[in-house]
Amino acid sequence: MVRLIIRHVSGSRETEIDVVELGAHREIIFGRAPSAAVRFDARRDGIVGRHHARLDWDPGQPMAMQLADLQSRNGTWINGQRMEGPAQLRSGDQVQLGRGGPVFEVQLEVEASLAAIGDQPIAQPIRPLS
Repeated sequence: MVRLIIRHVSGSRETEIDVVELGAHREIIFGRAPSAAVRFDARRDGIVGRHHARLDWDPGQPMAMQLADLQSRNGTWINGQRMEGPAQLRSGDQVQLGRGGPVFEVQLEVEASLAAIGDQPIAQPIRPLS
């Protein structure tokens, strides 16, 4: 299972954390629209567009994430650099939605599935000494 952890650093959601399981989601929309997976407050984060940015994820490459600005008026920054086109996003990167807008940090958490272990025992039973 792969989880995207979003730690809000500034803005109306400062100190909040979103956890999104990526198994069923191939894209995540950030914005003020009610349909956005990660929503921001329209009054307090007015610089954020309704559909501001999109994160795409490939289950075949769980650590590869791509962020695209969705033609927002105020732009999107990764680690202080304005995006000029879609960009690779890495665990630990900080994203800002609009200059002076909210900042969040992304982390990927990958868990090994018990199904991948198969029928192999996780630990050997302890046998008494004879």
